[in-house]
This record gives sequence, C-alpha cells and structure tokens, in this order.
Amino acid sequence: MAMQLALYGSIAWRHPLGIGQVIDWATRFGWDCIDARGMSLGVPGDRERNENAFGYDMLGPQQLRASARQELRQRLEGAGVPLLCLYCSSSVNLPGAAGDHYRQLFRDYLQLASDLDAPWVRAINNTMQRPDGSHCTPAEAYDRTVAGLTQMSSTAAELGVGLLLENNENTVTPDADSLLAMKTDLGNRCRVGIAYDPVNAWFQGLQPQSGLQRLAGQVDVLHLKNVRRHQSTQWNYMPRGDYAYEWTALADGDLDWQQLLAEAQRGGFAGPVTYEYVNPFKGMPLSYWDTLPEPEAAAQREAEYLRQLIGGLPAVNS
Repeated sequence: MAMQLALYGSIAWRHPLGIGQVIDWATRFGWDCIDARGMSLGVPGDRERNENAFGYDMLGPQQLRASARQELRQRLEGAGVPLLCLYCSSSVNLPGAAGDHYRQLFRDYLQLASDLDAPWVRAINNTMQRPDGSHCTPAEAYDRTVAGLTQMSSTAAELGVGLLLENNENTVTPDADSLLAMKTDLGNRCRVGIAYDPVNAWFQGLQPQSGLQRLAGQVDVLHLKNVRRHQSTQWNYMPRGDYAYEWTALADGDLDWQQLLAEAQRGGFAGPVTYEYVNPFKGMPLSYWDTLPEPEAAAQREAEYLRQLIGGLPAVNS
C-alpha cells in the first residue's frame, strides 16, 4: 500500500474559512486526508502562547454543536478527504481537581473524534509542571501521563478511537525510546499508535534517521516539515537554547526527506504522512510566519513534491 498524503489543518490557521479551506485545498491539490488541530484555548500552558497559536482551523468539543459535527462529517465524506486525526493538548497528567477537569476534556475530544469518524486522537504530553507552577521530575511527569492515558483508554476503546503518541521536544515523550516505552506501558487496553516527527527529533538535538530505525515497524503516522538550523537567534525558535530554526519548504531544509522516506519504508512504514506548513504552538511571532509562502501555493507545491518522492521509492514486495 502506498503512503497517503495528509494536509495538516494549521495551513489555514489564519484563513477565515478555517477547516473548510483545508478541505478545499486538500481536494484541489490531491491530498488523501486531513489532520486537524484541537483548540489551544482552555487548555494548560502559557496563556499568551496558547492564544497566539489559536487559528480558525481548530476544532474543539466545546465549540462544535451536534448539528455542526454532523455537517462537517458529511462534508469530509463528500469531499473524499477523511479526517485522519484530531490533536488534543488537554493534559492528562495533572493531579487534583484541575487534572480531573482536563482529563474530562480529553474524553470530550475522543467523543468529537468519534463523531467526525477520525481514527486517532493525538495526545500532546507537554505538561511538565504541577498546577501550582512547580516542576515535576521527568519520571513523575511520565508516570502521571501513563496513568492519565490509562484512564482515557476505556473511553477510547469504547468509541473505537486510538491514542496516538508523538515525540515533541522538551516533553514527556521527546524521543523514540520514550514513545516505545509509553506504548508498552499502556498495553492493549485500547489501540495505541506512534506519530514520529523527525524535525521534532532534530529540535531535540537527535538524529532523525536513528529514531526511524529504532521505531521500525512501530510508526503509524509520519509528520513532515523542514527547517534550517542556525547559530543566530533571529529565527526566534530556540527549543534547547543553543540553535535557532528557520522554517523552510520540504525540499530546502536540513532534513533529506527522500532519504528519510526511504528509511521509513525499509522499516515497514506505509501509512499517512502529515505535512505541517506551520506549527504556531512553537511560539514564533506572527511576523515570523508572514515570511513563508502563501499557504495555498504551499499546499499545491508540497503535494506535488511528496507525490514525486513517494513515487520514486523502490517497489515493496507484497
């Protein structure tokens, strides 16, 4: 089976038609499915950063009434571009009443994904602080996350929605080993998958190809973007405090996607590849994103580029 192309909803985060515009670009330029962001509002984290990440593309259980969910599902089905995944940054690892509140919100996201016929909810394990602002140890944050996702698993299993784990820099799951450990610890209570993002590994100071090799046979979704690493701070994003990163077209950055896709295929990957035009959660100012090409042009160009790369991969023996 050939890899499928997924267009990430953030490409229309500053377009007033939001997720509808994502569907339109996906159908016009030959994307197979779309991948959606959940709300950045009403979730833990720095309030200013969350507000800056807000976009018209976002889907949230508190913002979509039942009739709207039905109409959106019908539009997705009519366009032939199903919803692959819904991103959820509502933490599951906080203690006390705040933790209960955000875990219920996570369950609401699982229900929304089910209503929209999405097979995955992608959990963002980014809470390394307690409600009082003090920092958890990495082990405490990890254990609390496993416990929280275990609580979510019964709802996920009941709804037939999988929990998708992703590597994100400076979080509970920053690398391939932590993804594999968490998947193992969650067991078979529900469907658990892995989304691997080689650029997030690069942000973490790791070698993306090594992560793919470590995850051979375990990757369900591959995230694609590209960046160029700099010593200068002018590109605003410095996740480890040492290098800054400039967002680029897929063909122009530090990562060789032809090589990485071939490595993924050698490891047995044949799933969806999700292209991220931008990720406003990284925290860059609007002036940063204004330097990028028009999103419509990017949706067309990168679809053509990915079809070319995937079409050039060696044939896989059935």
